[in-house]
Amino acid sequence: MNIEYCKGTPADRQEILDFADLVFSKNSRPHDFATLLPKLYGPDRNFEPLHYMVKEDGKIRAMICVLPMEFRSGEETLRFNGVGTVSVHPCARGRGYMKKLMTWALEDMKQDGTVFSTLSGLRQRYEYFGYTPVGRKLSWNLNRDNLRHRYSGRTFLPVVLSPMTRQDAPTYAAMYRKSGPGTVRSDEDFLTILRSWNAQPTAVTLEGKPVGYFCRTGGTIQEMVLENPELLPDVLHAIFQNPEVEWLSLFLPEWETGLSAILEELAEGVHGSWDHNCRIFDFAKAVKVFLQIKADYTPLPDGTLTFAVEDASPFTVTVQQGTVSVHSASPEETGLSLSQLTAARLFFAPEGWRAMPEAKNNLLLRSWFPAPLFTGEQDNC
Repeated sequence: MNIEYCKGTPADRQEILDFADLVFSKNSRPHDFATLLPKLYGPDRNFEPLHYMVKEDGKIRAMICVLPMEFRSGEETLRFNGVGTVSVHPCARGRGYMKKLMTWALEDMKQDGTVFSTLSGLRQRYEYFGYTPVGRKLSWNLNRDNLRHRYSGRTFLPVVLSPMTRQDAPTYAAMYRKSGPGTVRSDEDFLTILRSWNAQPTAVTLEGKPVGYFCRTGGTIQEMVLENPELLPDVLHAIFQNPEVEWLSLFLPEWETGLSAILEELAEGVHGSWDHNCRIFDFAKAVKVFLQIKADYTPLPDGTLTFAVEDASPFTVTVQQGTVSVHSASPEETGLSLSQLTAARLFFAPEGWRAMPEAKNNLLLRSWFPAPLFTGEQDNC
């Protein structure tokens, strides 16, 4: 048998799609990746070279996709990768193919300046490769009765909900960029990205003027941006006019403060969950950006802490009057020594400090962290 480890080429295009559909359809429900992820597998996408593959006698038997993206907050931009379409043919399992593909892909990420990488999957399976659950997203849950009682007697504004068109997408892309930190999305790709995971991108207008948008799949709103958060009750009222919608779950990052302030008084409940499994390659850069995001929406006490993370240069973090700075630690500085998995959980996972006895009584550490690492559901693969 001839075994080949290779990247995808245009000649592999159809087989990549067929292989992904086959493996995932056999594992769970029927899959059609060209429809499910048009941002990656659409007819105009050059997705082949993003795939790491193992072929047996010319046939794909294992595969992963690494999608490069950028996260932007203010003037800071971080390179990150989404790992997806992790698949092994049923007859090729147990041969070590996925371990070798992941190792190859991770080495490439280290070399190309990737700051962090995300993927979905079983925790312990991917902790072997340095991924662990981090981040936090809030799911606000509400129903018609919440709206009816909270806004009894209110005359709702006549907002109009309509499918977002490609012509109007740049307008809503500009709203997205103004709304706060997030993954970099071009005007051209904005609508295609929003359509990921069978979502329906919906434009919100008032008196003919664009005022926001959201993505909804059934009762789940994966993303919502409104120019004026005070329009949220009117938008929810319009959504609930659909008799098939009885409950809604609205996902928001922890740093979103406009819509969440209204939802805190309206929602039936809220729960936080880990965002994704994540591998951090550059802790200093990731901490600087995401801790600054936190400092921008909640006061952080001034102070300085030094960390020594396994296989990384030690660094010192300083918070001074709401500004976060990070620099390389000098040789004489001593700090908290952390493994990579422990550091990822301490810096970015809610309750990550609980597994660290030395962190439990460090009030500065616990007031700074976790930092709110988050990537939008529509961006992930």
